Amino acid sequence: RRGLRRQDRRHQALQLRRRRREAVLAEKRLLGGADGPPHLVAVVPLHEGVRGPDALRLLRSNTANLVVSEVAGAHGFALLCPRLRQRWRFVSARAGDFHAVLDLAKVADTLLFVLHPEDGWDTLVLQGMADLPPKKQTEAKKKLSKAIEKRFPEAKLFPLNTEQESLLLLRHLAAQKQRHLAFRDRRAYLLAHAAEFVTSQESDLVGTLKVSGFIRGQPLNVNSLVHIVGHGDFQMSQVDAPPDPLCLNPRAAKRPERKGQDMEIQSGNGAVQMEEDVKVLMKADPSRQELLQSEVVPDPMEGEQTWPTEEELKEAEGQ
Repeated sequence: RRGLRRQDRRHQALQLRRRRREAVLAEKRLLGGADGPPHLVAVVPLHEGVRGPDALRLLRSNTANLVVSEVAGAHGFALLCPRLRQRWRFVSARAGDFHAVLDLAKVADTLLFVLHPEDGWDTLVLQGMADLPPKKQTEAKKKLSKAIEKRFPEAKLFPLNTEQESLLLLRHLAAQKQRHLAFRDRRAYLLAHAAEFVTSQESDLVGTLKVSGFIRGQPLNVNSLVHIVGHGDFQMSQVDAPPDPLCLNPRAAKRPERKGQDMEIQSGNGAVQMEEDVKVLMKADPSRQELLQSEVVPDPMEGEQTWPTEEELKEAEGQ
């Protein structure tokens, strides 16, 4: 009996290990895959002489990747790689814009710091190393590696000068371990892919804001409130499921002309227009919606004392 119990415990432990391993692999494959949201990478330049879009020009020019331009003003682009079966969205922050970096860090899956080859940062990808003489390239890389180890012990330094180095960077982004953050796991969040404000008939100042993006974290409840950074809390009217604007299969993007579906990628504003049926997933229920009232409205009569009337005094004396 003891032998059976030990064998059962070993078998149970093996099953738990397999389940945990399968759960980790499924979560890892979901991020950036065809069935999950794109891998969101925030590019943070640490020097005024470094520009985020220029640092990633090799990723955009790689012939093995399919680049989809983003909306104008978004400071980024989407990258589809059928070879690795991964898709990324790169968003670049302005150098020195501390608040923008913090907002991107809240939702980004990976932070990609871009250093200057000689100066490092102003007072972890390396751009411009090929412009230095061959003898100084190794010296500059060692110098930056020592400076990075003091503040980021677990960070890795990747040069970005050739297509092969850009492919190694993409492989590292796809295979790296993701850390769970409590404030992300507790709620739903997204980075807007496109936004449109539709004014009402009564006033141009009041209307409906249509925001599209990939929901991450917990499932989104249409009856809950949504917080827009810098603007406050708002109620939702409905949640739709539009077509995927970043389809990983390149053949699906070429099919619309045959089936009569219009899919255009505009280089001017980067908007993706598709004439397909949008599925309505949820509609808000007014009886279950959370109120926008965040503070208790004071009652002016609360705490007021009234004198008893003569009739109430006589009734009290009679009792």
